[in-house]
Amino acid sequence: MALGAKMVWRGIAVTADIRKFGFKRAARFVLPICVLSICLAMLAQYLSPTMWRDLPAHLSSVPFNAWLGAAMLTAISFYSLGRYDCVAHRHLHTGVPERQAQTSGIVAIAVAQTIGFGVFSGAFARWRLLPSMSLPRALIVSGFVSVSFVLGWAVVTAVACLALPAPAWVKLPAALIMAGVPLAAYALFRWPNLHVRQLRLRLPSLHAGASIIFWTFLDTAAAAGALWLLLPEGAGISYAAFLPVFLMAMGMALISNTPGGVGPFELMLLGLLPTLPADVLVQSIIAFRLIYYAVPACLGVLMLLRAMPALPAAKAQPVPLAEAFSAPRSEIGVIAQNGGYLTRTADGIAALWPTGQTVTALFAPVSGSVHACLDTLKTQARDTGRWPLMYKCDARAALMARQNGWSVVHLADDALVNPAHFTPDTPSRRGLRRKLRAAKKAGLELSVPTNAPWQELARIDAEWCKNHGPARGGTMGRYSKEYAENQWLAVASCRGKPVAFVTFFAARGEWALDLMRQTADAPDGTMHALVTLAIEAARNQGIASVSLAATPACPNPASPFWRAVSMRVVAQAGGPGLRQFKSTFAPQWVPRYAAAPGPIRLALSLADIAREVQAPPNLAASSNNAPHDLDENYELDLIKRA
Repeated sequence: MALGAKMVWRGIAVTADIRKFGFKRAARFVLPICVLSICLAMLAQYLSPTMWRDLPAHLSSVPFNAWLGAAMLTAISFYSLGRYDCVAHRHLHTGVPERQAQTSGIVAIAVAQTIGFGVFSGAFARWRLLPSMSLPRALIVSGFVSVSFVLGWAVVTAVACLALPAPAWVKLPAALIMAGVPLAAYALFRWPNLHVRQLRLRLPSLHAGASIIFWTFLDTAAAAGALWLLLPEGAGISYAAFLPVFLMAMGMALISNTPGGVGPFELMLLGLLPTLPADVLVQSIIAFRLIYYAVPACLGVLMLLRAMPALPAAKAQPVPLAEAFSAPRSEIGVIAQNGGYLTRTADGIAALWPTGQTVTALFAPVSGSVHACLDTLKTQARDTGRWPLMYKCDARAALMARQNGWSVVHLADDALVNPAHFTPDTPSRRGLRRKLRAAKKAGLELSVPTNAPWQELARIDAEWCKNHGPARGGTMGRYSKEYAENQWLAVASCRGKPVAFVTFFAARGEWALDLMRQTADAPDGTMHALVTLAIEAARNQGIASVSLAATPACPNPASPFWRAVSMRVVAQAGGPGLRQFKSTFAPQWVPRYAAAPGPIRLALSLADIAREVQAPPNLAASSNNAPHDLDENYELDLIKRA
């Protein structure tokens, strides 16, 4: 009782300085002390005067096997705690090597959970250990770990309370939390990036979220096991019944933010385990605190005496975008707008595109082997907490992915035309000839301007967007002067007024159709005439192939499910009219594939690509073709740039 009164008096004395330091700042430190003081005063009422005198005897009565088991479970728990930091560093892309991230996380949590004020003390420990990390950045990592742990704890506790014996009053809150999990997962998937004034925040991916929940379960389950082993043999409570109780007590400790959760943790366990004598339970908790708090904290303080050596982080090797012009698939040029980048593999170059949930290798390797591209793709995905995906790759790359155990699906068909053998005067291009005659009869004028009429092109694009809705992104280009001026451009005019234009990616060996825009009063056959002009221009320059871009394919025409899905995708991608338009050129249809590790991740990754296409970020945020994930400000821009 005297100890509790002393703590209350100390809390009152500290609160006298609130005006000096500011109410919010002081309350952040004073409130936990007040809570601790009140809880200790309440706890003293449950304990007998001989509790402290009997403590040494109780500790010596704990079997050696129980101490050993608790120590092993503590090691497992702290290993899991370090994995939180690995997830955080990957998500924030700090460049800290994984082993150092895990070690610094273990030390930071070991110290912070003992002295309290976890975000700040943990940030200081991380800043002290990691020479490459600034204090503000350490605060961000510490805050990410703290918030993610609380959310993971809520999910794990809800599952435990619903699946294991638990008090009846917690069933409803647990059910409400579990009902919110699908909504939270949908929010992470649907809105991976948040922009609020100067804040630019990338939320954790589903892969990162699942990792957090898994490591939270392993951490808390091991910690609960350590305390359960230290209970007296006659406690009469199974581990399955003890786990929900422990998790609820941990939640009370988290809310209180007292050093080590002292006070609220003990009171919660006393209330939830009324059959255990208070003295014995508290003595067991003290034994637990010795092995789970005191020993790791002492080791952590020793680790803080010396910072870790600065190690070079493994980083992708960015490649200038100009290398895309030598690619076999000129459509790779779309990474100039969607936030993708070129990076070196072991023997070549790959085009990678980070989205909310995936790192996607577009088309096929720019150069080098598929095997090296897959290795680089998997590394980049792992290092950023995303899933790897190959998108619109050729049959050779799809076969290699399947041999690696990935799931593969026939995604699209690419319309390829050989300019050297192209002529409208064939039976298969009767429809094209009719369209060309209609355009010529309307007096359509075609040109390849050396000085593009950018204002007119912007007007055409604006009218097209008004009539057809916002332009899609991802693997589809969106009009901007900076983007279009690096492409081959043709303009169609009627009575001296521009009414349509097309752009093509123009690489050394292949051209690929990108932008098609026309006004409502453009004559019939305008687009057919512009594309025909491009094919003839490619032939004059000795280009071997012209791609009219891909259209969605049905992976399995015999399956009603895949037929329905394909019809939906076709409708979203421009409707059957787009494939009909390309068919008038009688192209060679070449299958393109998507591949990912497993059918579930493949389905979710393709859904993420569809989301990115349907709701792309604004052009200002996505037009930089540098490897965005190598820039910490892409992941979390909480500090206003100078």
